Amino acid sequence: MTIELEKLPPLTRKRVEELMRHNGWSFNQAVNEMMESAIASGALSEVGRKKAQVLQLVTPMRASGRDSSG
Repeated sequence: MTIELEKLPPLTRKRVEELMRHNGWSFNQAVNEMMESAIASGALSEVGRKKAQVLQLVTPMRASGRDSSG
């Protein structure tokens, strides 16, 4: 995947340029740092994933002959 600074939305481009200037990074370094941070925060586990429907977390407890509640 190729990311080009010129093709970023204006606000995103401004923020990336500020990050580059503040840390003395090249564009590639800034993108790598942002990706590492996003991955460490779990971003890839969220992208494109639909919420799974939870049908049942545990099996229901069944009354047994040894149950002491009766």
